[in-house]
Amino acid sequence: MNWKKWLQGVGGICCLGIMFLLVQGMMFIGPDAKDTILHSSGNVTDGGETSKPDSDTGEANSDGKESMAGTKKIAYLTFDDGPSVLTAEYLKILKEEEVRATFFLIGQQVEGDLLDVVKQEISEGHEVGMHTYCHVAEEIYSSGESYCKDLQKTRLCLEEKLNIKPKLFRFPWGSANAYVQSYKAGVIEQMKEQGIDYVDWNVSGEDSVGCPSPDSILANIRKDYVKYNDPVILLHDSAACKATLYSLRPLIQELKKNGYTFATLSERKRPCHFGE
Repeated sequence: MNWKKWLQGVGGICCLGIMFLLVQGMMFIGPDAKDTILHSSGNVTDGGETSKPDSDTGEANSDGKESMAGTKKIAYLTFDDGPSVLTAEYLKILKEEEVRATFFLIGQQVEGDLLDVVKQEISEGHEVGMHTYCHVAEEIYSSGESYCKDLQKTRLCLEEKLNIKPKLFRFPWGSANAYVQSYKAGVIEQMKEQGIDYVDWNVSGEDSVGCPSPDSILANIRKDYVKYNDPVILLHDSAACKATLYSLRPLIQELKKNGYTFATLSERKRPCHFGE
């Protein structure tokens, strides 16, 4: 007897039997079960390939790891100490780049031609917040009462001259400055009762320190903004430093290139506070 041919024949019969049983079984299970069998190792695409499902934070790439392509990145440009004789030039760049920013104002400067510039800020979709009325540390920070009076004076200035109710204020030199620590909590609570929150920053151009250059401002921002999907960037609208003005367009274009869009601070999901 040719055993080799006999074994091949038996093997063929067994294979045919197994295939028959599988076909019969598929006829008696429902469509949901069939779908479970087909998709048990992944989603079947139109081309018959399988892929991992998309996650909430990004799409799956070829090696199955999540990419951050689906993460929304928004930068918040903020300017302290304005308005100034340079404000109109800042607004020109922001308009050309289709970017909205937030300006924290010094109340006593909101007058004359600069009042019209602030009105332009508002009309072009930028946000206006309170910084201080006089920006003299020994005067505004001599006590909690003095600081609250300065803030209220600033608020009334903006309400009467601009017909707006500010939603945000920023402590001069930030909420961690040594002047305000003994009474900061009381100031914050009092302003919250009026619907006004304080904000700090998590990225700084350091453009009010020493004699910065456009390159140094960009370097200071560049080393930190990449850490955040929602960087709050501190800059200054001051006539004393044109370097900030010269750095603005390159900064915006770099942020755009790296996937950031722009918004005003009130649109941020959470306030930016030091240490939070």
